[in-house]
Amino acid sequence: MTLINFFDGTRDPKYGRAILKSFQEIEKYLPLTVSAIPGQTDIPGYNLVKGLESRAYNPRRNQVHLKSLLNQLLSRNQNLEGQKSFILTEADLYDTNLNWCLGAVYGDRKGGSQLIMSINRINNARTLAHVATHEFGHMFGAASQGRRNTVSNLGSHCTNLCVMQQKLFVPEIEALAGRLVNKKDKFCYDCQTELRY
Repeated sequence: MTLINFFDGTRDPKYGRAILKSFQEIEKYLPLTVSAIPGQTDIPGYNLVKGLESRAYNPRRNQVHLKSLLNQLLSRNQNLEGQKSFILTEADLYDTNLNWCLGAVYGDRKGGSQLIMSINRINNARTLAHVATHEFGHMFGAASQGRRNTVSNLGSHCTNLCVMQQKLFVPEIEALAGRLVNKKDKFCYDCQTELRY
């Protein structure tokens, strides 16, 4: 059973409820337990995320630097290294060489992985769940580099009709989420076989 430390920095519980669908999709393949129930009030998680946002905020860009937020998380909560965490933020994120990003997964030096995701540019619950499922896929090893049906651009991504396809613009992400909405499994067979702890 894998523990996900979930920290919800959003004001509206609808975002957490949308994320719950992503946890359920991953649980088809891997048993999970979550530290806080998505969609329910998590005051300590909310306060943690708001503190991280303020310390990683870049006023010149009016955005939060993704890696700075991650570094703040791990330096203030060293016990999270070697574990899996999901930080959901309302802040608009950017990273080095990226004007903006919806989210990313970073490994830490003790073998853990931290998923940081923003709701800022996402317009609906279906797209939010899609992006979270995609990032969970990265966290758990889907669309591995070098596989015959993957491409490498900002990480390795699947070329099948799959949640692990990469789309670079929000309307494209929304369209792919719509194409997958009635699919029983959001991950293609190849990506399903790669999901691991």
